[in-house]
This record gives sequence, structure tokens and C-alpha cells, in this order.
Amino acid sequence: MGLWTFIGVVCTLFALFGAAYLMRIGYEDWRLLPPVPWQLWLSTALLAAGDVAWPLAARAASRRRLRLAHRFGLLGWALSAAFVASQLWAWDAMAAQRVVISAGPAAGFFYMLTGLHIVHVAGGMLAAAWVLARRRPDDGLWLRESLALCARYWHALLLLWCAVFGLLFGLTPELVRDVCAAVGITIR
Repeated sequence: MGLWTFIGVVCTLFALFGAAYLMRIGYEDWRLLPPVPWQLWLSTALLAAGDVAWPLAARAASRRRLRLAHRFGLLGWALSAAFVASQLWAWDAMAAQRVVISAGPAAGFFYMLTGLHIVHVAGGMLAAAWVLARRRPDDGLWLRESLALCARYWHALLLLWCAVFGLLFGLTPELVRDVCAAVGITIR
């Protein structure tokens, strides 16, 4: 129940920032971000691969194959660390294109949203490290349930990342204006 509550709060936080992004996109000083750096595609693939590893770890634990569960958990953790590294690499690529936090509202949102997502991945990595480090002979049920929670959290992280990615690179001011006009909403 605690995990679902936390995921609900995190999704609400991202939804509020997304709403702010959509409100801000209509102003005249809005400048589109440059094309998606390839490091963000790599990040997406790494997070998706990690999202596959966590359920495999939980499934192995449910079959009492604790060593295999631990290995899949370590793989999921390593893929998450690689995701964070790839995100930081993407920040360097954006900075090389002169897209820094102060470059405009779109750039500020880019760093805020991706940075906030990195914080949530890092928090999940800390919790997962605690799960993977705790090893006792009678931990089969506890490990299975804990790894299943890690898997659910990574599913939420992947969905949030896809939403953030789409928001940052899929929406344009023109698209927002057209959609708003289609439903009868006037924006500046």
C-alpha cells in the first residue's frame, strides 16, 4: 500500500510539472529543444531493460532460485545505474549544444524534469540495494515480495520516463495550440 501511495504522489508531482510545462509552452519566448540526443534513446533502452530484469528477479525468487533472483536484481540495479550515467551524458550533450538551464524555459523544464526523474531512479536504486544486500537463508518469501515491489516501482519509472520524454520532445507549441483550438480553449 505504501508503494502505491508513493507512486501516486510521484505521478501527481510529475503531472503538476507537466501541466506547468503545457501552460508555459504557449508563451512567445518559448524555444524548442534541439533534436533528441541519442543518449536519451540509450537511456530509454536501459530503463526498459531494467524494467524487464526486476520482474525476472521476482519470478526467480518465487521459484526459490534465490541466487538467480539476486543476479537478475543486480542486473536491474546495474542497468539503472547505466540509465543515470546516460542521462548525465545527455546533459553534457545538451550543454554542448548550448542548451543549459538558463537558455530558456524549455531548457529549464528539460533539466528539471529529467533531474527529478534521476532522483527517483536513484532513490529506487538505494531501496533496491538494501533489498539485494539483505541475505538470510529464510529470505525466500521476503525477497520475492521485495523484488516484486522493485519491479512495480520500475514499471512506474518507465511509464513516467516515457511521459516525460514525450512531453519534452513530442509536444510543440503549434501542436498544443491546435489541440486546444480543437476543444475550444483559447491560449495566447
